[in-house]
Amino acid sequence: MGAAEVLDRIVTKLRAAWPGVRIRVRSDNGLAVPGLYDYCEGHGLPYAFGYATNPVLQRATAQALADLELYHHFYGQREPHVQRFEEIRDYQADSWAQPRRIVAKIEVTPQGSQRRFVVTDLTEPPQAVYRDFYVQRGRVPEQPIGEMKNGLAADRLSACGFRANAFRLLVHTLAYAIVVLFREAVAGVAEVATATVSTLRQRLWKVGAVLVTSPRRLWLHLSETWPSRGLWARVQAAVSTFVQQLGRRRAPPAGRAVPQ
Repeated sequence: MGAAEVLDRIVTKLRAAWPGVRIRVRSDNGLAVPGLYDYCEGHGLPYAFGYATNPVLQRATAQALADLELYHHFYGQREPHVQRFEEIRDYQADSWAQPRRIVAKIEVTPQGSQRRFVVTDLTEPPQAVYRDFYVQRGRVPEQPIGEMKNGLAADRLSACGFRANAFRLLVHTLAYAIVVLFREAVAGVAEVATATVSTLRQRLWKVGAVLVTSPRRLWLHLSETWPSRGLWARVQAAVSTFVQQLGRRRAPPAGRAVPQ
């Protein structure tokens, strides 16, 4: 199954669940293929895909790069990192049926110069396309994927069968969904509201304590000298409040019988 077919299954389900939601597509150049452009354009999906450099694009942005390098030569001490955004509206690769818009980010730093390209049908200014939309893919989904891999060891799929590994990956995904829900619950606790999985484990989850159980209760005895004791208490209170609010939100309306 190709990228366009996979995307079509996702888009179909999203539109069935939320008919009025505007869907936009972005990716690095791993999915920069004509079939995906055609699909997005044919289904009304604005897109921005990373596009590999080539001699044609380099020639088209050569003057802009030269101007930026000249500026950096004279003002580099004041501005060590400078960027410029350009667009190429008439670019057409050999495998394309029509020209498409290319947005270029040209950058000069103390380490050297570089150019990055994006193919898009968005109409916003080049800087807005690149900064406000395209590079935001680093936050979603690449950051969550990194957290699943590094914080929850989602890449440890060492079972001998495909289905077993698929199930393990689903378990890791569920674990991350719980982390997202936990962050929502502690949004009012600034120290951990946006903490990574590794930070949460170190500060809150992997804790030396004594657990005492009874038929009705669990007691967790923490050291009085533990530095995060106060933080843990605030987090526990926030989670308890969040759970109560969820319970009230999902409670059946008054007068309606609860199924037994």
